[in-house]
Amino acid sequence: MRDEPVADGPGLDPHRIAEIIVETGSGRRRGSGYRVCARAVLTAAHVVADATAVVVRCDADRDGEWSAPATVTWADRHSDLAVLSVVPPPDAPAVVEPARFGRIADDRHGVIDVYAAGFPLWKRRTRREGTFRELHQADGTVAALSNLRTGTLEMTVAPAGADPDPGASPWAGMSGAAVWAGHLIIGVVAEHHRSEGPGRLTAVRLDHALRGLGADERGELARLLRLPGPGPLPLEGPGEPPGARVPGARAPDLRVVGVPVAYGIELFKNRTSERDAVARHLSDPAIRMVTITGPRGIGKSALAAKVMDLLDRGSWPGTVQGPVPSGLVNLSTRTSGISLERLYFDCARLLGPECLARLRDVWTAGGTAQDRLAELHAALGERLVVVLMDNLEDLLDDDGSIADEELAVILDWLFRVRSTPRLLVTSQVPVRLAPELRRFAAHVELSEGLGPAEAAALLRELDRDGSLGMAQLSDDELLHAAVHVHGVPRALELLIGALADDTVLLPSLQDVLKDFTRRHDVVADLAQDRYKRLDARAHAVLGVLAALRTPVGQHDVEEILAGLDPELPAAPVLISLVRRHLVSVDRAHRTFALHPLDAEIAYGRMPRNGPHRRQAVERQIASWYERRTRPRGEWRTLEDIEPNRRRFHHLLRAGDHDDAARALCEISEWLVWHGSVLAAVTMHLAVEEHIQDERVRLAHTVAYGHARLSAGPIEQAVHLFAEAVSLAERLGDRPALQNALFGLGDAHRQLGDQGATVAPLTRAAELARELGDPEREVHALLSLSLAHSYLGDGESALTVADRLTQLADTEGDLLTIARAGNARTIALLTLGRWQETAEAGAATARAYRAAASQEAIAYALNAQGLALLALDAPARAATVLEEARHEASLMENPRAEGVCLLNLAWAYWCDGRTEESAATADRASAALDIAGAAQADAARALSRAARDLSSSPRAAAEALTRAAAALDGNAEVIRPSWVRKRAERVGE
Repeated sequence: MRDEPVADGPGLDPHRIAEIIVETGSGRRRGSGYRVCARAVLTAAHVVADATAVVVRCDADRDGEWSAPATVTWADRHSDLAVLSVVPPPDAPAVVEPARFGRIADDRHGVIDVYAAGFPLWKRRTRREGTFRELHQADGTVAALSNLRTGTLEMTVAPAGADPDPGASPWAGMSGAAVWAGHLIIGVVAEHHRSEGPGRLTAVRLDHALRGLGADERGELARLLRLPGPGPLPLEGPGEPPGARVPGARAPDLRVVGVPVAYGIELFKNRTSERDAVARHLSDPAIRMVTITGPRGIGKSALAAKVMDLLDRGSWPGTVQGPVPSGLVNLSTRTSGISLERLYFDCARLLGPECLARLRDVWTAGGTAQDRLAELHAALGERLVVVLMDNLEDLLDDDGSIADEELAVILDWLFRVRSTPRLLVTSQVPVRLAPELRRFAAHVELSEGLGPAEAAALLRELDRDGSLGMAQLSDDELLHAAVHVHGVPRALELLIGALADDTVLLPSLQDVLKDFTRRHDVVADLAQDRYKRLDARAHAVLGVLAALRTPVGQHDVEEILAGLDPELPAAPVLISLVRRHLVSVDRAHRTFALHPLDAEIAYGRMPRNGPHRRQAVERQIASWYERRTRPRGEWRTLEDIEPNRRRFHHLLRAGDHDDAARALCEISEWLVWHGSVLAAVTMHLAVEEHIQDERVRLAHTVAYGHARLSAGPIEQAVHLFAEAVSLAERLGDRPALQNALFGLGDAHRQLGDQGATVAPLTRAAELARELGDPEREVHALLSLSLAHSYLGDGESALTVADRLTQLADTEGDLLTIARAGNARTIALLTLGRWQETAEAGAATARAYRAAASQEAIAYALNAQGLALLALDAPARAATVLEEARHEASLMENPRAEGVCLLNLAWAYWCDGRTEESAATADRASAALDIAGAAQADAARALSRAARDLSSSPRAAAEALTRAAAALDGNAEVIRPSWVRKRAERVGE
């Protein structure tokens, strides 16, 4: 007997797939099965019903083929399950690990990836030696809630390639094949209902079958299958509870975000050494990025997709075994795009709805990219996350240097911080990294196509129904074809597509090869040659898919094409393109897409004139996205405006810059307020130099100004708002003028030029009142009042606050009442009217809470605390300031938190709690340093003073003097005079 194991781990082992040959009194039939342990084969009961003889055959027509007679040990017609007993011959594999069994949840929505392997009728082949059945691997999905009434599994798979016998199902012979989810057998293929179409199979659910059996029958089946115990089978798929996983099965918390690379994985062959290399590097904690490089069509995406697919199934893709990842993220420049925003939110989605909501708030709150990534890093913890970035060359210069600013930020984070996600990259050129970073990166090159044997096997597989003659060709003929195109997987696929192109002349493989002259870029040349042979209808469909740049459903393609050419039959053209291997189909998601190379060629070949020209297609797609946009009132998350963003990009590619700018202005402010400032800036830059209509330019300039106000540089925002003010006055557009004036005043305020703030904000408030827009008037008045306060003009600030109070009384709006209170509190604080400030601060905090807004609670409580300090009530002040600090931390505003901490440290000092004062001052300096605030030096000096007070009063006094000098007189921070008086007292 051979002494090597037949499987290198759990899961389906091809050596254990069994062909069941059954003799009955009326003839012979075939079925499928799986060798679940050394001497037992699981199959369907109807396969062996009325059998007079049964033979089990494994490794048919392969090295090591063996067959042996079998007996039916156990069968149950009601559940349609059977177990055969077989004694393998001496040369059959001796070491067989028992198969593992499981179930999927049927109490919640879910779609689970499944697969089965068997011998269906439509895979019948004829050679000189006779007729045989080829093995077929059926990959598909199971909808968890389908077929609950019958307790069966509804498998959706690729349709049968042919229907050779009208009197029998094309899937006849597939019955008995084990159905796998991950590394667990969850059922057995039992039926094909023709009425459900050629892409649906019905399977027995193993867990339902066990429940339906009597105790004795159930016990006997459990013994034969070597089930672990009387309890329920372990869960596989979504919702798997802790403790249910068996070794090698999918991790219970594994989630997959993003559309997996659809093209290529079904073509995957061999690449064993490269797969081992990728696995070795990904499992190494010191490696942060693994890059797969190679020319177009060589199989980079296929290899990456296979790695991600194996990780998704809970298995490492090579001999090196690493920890099962907690999550997988799929990104591609050709579909979803690769950006900081996309990476952040896709990783956040791995963590569940509660964490996603918190991280969404972090994103919306603004802050730097580093701040956001730090929060994401903390949330991910020690989880292992693998991120695939496909076709990264789109974001690189020709020499591999990083051309995209956001990619540079992502890679900086990836290499600088420990325990970040591990990155798997595909690119035609290696990423050029700084020398000090190269030790954190690994490179796997695909420079050669498939080996001859694998390439020949792929050619046979691509001719699934045998209609193109691959089954009749000898291995030598297939090897010749494979060598001719260098074994490049995409080229092999295009060869088969070329055979399928002409159903009249029926060319042979040799005819196609004879027409093709070998050139440098075998894939591109073959693809170009294929495209020349297509008719106008096919070019139209390919052009739409190429312009879309994302997988879409058949109905979507039909809807877009209907706006271009209502007479064009999209469905049959799509089917033809799939058959020719020019369009890939993701059957699980029911979507169609193009290989990146094909998309590039199809887009480049779009006509200059006619209904299917590039501009017309892009405009039609933009209109299609416009119909999918939501009303503004329904926008809650960034996903809600994704159709708006895609509409913008298609208008941009159509050259309709004015319309693109209009589309952008509808969402720009919303993007800014929800944290995607860089995205808004990038979009504005794309149209800035191309806008022709002056009113569109005005809207763009105002919106762009607000984006720059958040993203910086603020000087540019000032320039944009000033330009918008001039343009709005010339065009007589008073609403735009009001918006631009408010932005101009706010920009000056953020620059610290409070004097230049008053005039534009005063005009903005007046215009808002004239226009009858109370919301904008409130914003302008609040900013104007605060500007007066920061200038030290408390009386003017209080006058404006009184106008706000009148508006609040008129409108009765809770938020306006709170904002009026905020303006009044800071004005009173500036005037040093301490008792009124304390009362107003407390009332304002209550008003903001009543309005369910955290906008300025921290600032109101901070003012109340300062007033209490001035009233010589440090203990009460400390309590209020601690609450203020907590509110500031909820705002995730380091400056506000730092100011509250500095004031709190002073309250502790005044209350004689010097140790607490020192510790709090340290926290204040850290927060103020993050914010870049000048008061950080004052906090450090206060900490030093608190530590020196008991041992060296003189040193403490000197430190207090330094603290007072570092304070800038801002009304919201402790007064320098207070600190100087304490310094004098301590130094006496």
